[in-house]
Amino acid sequence: MQKVRIPVSVDPVKSANKKQTFDGVVPVQTLKRLQELLAKPCETDPLVIVEFGVDEQGMSYFSGTASVSVILTCQRCNQPFEVDITAQFAYAPVSSKQGAEELPERYEAIETNDFGEVNLHGLIEDELILAMPLVARHAPEDCSVDRDAMTWGEIEEDEKPSDNPFAVLQELKRK
Repeated sequence: MQKVRIPVSVDPVKSANKKQTFDGVVPVQTLKRLQELLAKPCETDPLVIVEFGVDEQGMSYFSGTASVSVILTCQRCNQPFEVDITAQFAYAPVSSKQGAEELPERYEAIETNDFGEVNLHGLIEDELILAMPLVARHAPEDCSVDRDAMTWGEIEEDEKPSDNPFAVLQELKRK
């Protein structure tokens, strides 16, 4: 079965009232900021599931997951490697008049535009970027650099530790 394209923007309140679910892909060519972070441009579209609903408090929300396999550069050996990125999210729309302080902790606040819509593609791209590893590196057993064989510089001990930390300043003052 072919996956459908996730809409670029939606009205989260109307979609929540209809209890809509989107199961499809976001075209990878629209995710330019994500592509800039990769070692090699991604060729597969991220798989995305977004569910809209109204919770027991009557609050509109949407939640979902996005996953994609990307090629990053290992920060240890500088070689490319593949990593699966999965982002999970849950948002509740707020207008500029309504405060985000009123939201339950399980939801992130997302502001709607003037038409009451949210840019889903931009949001999914943000979530995938946040789900990337902070330091991209192979598993130690897969890396070409042996972590145990790395040598680090050694710090030489001072011959005679000074009792007074300001003694060096006294020496400079005399000169």
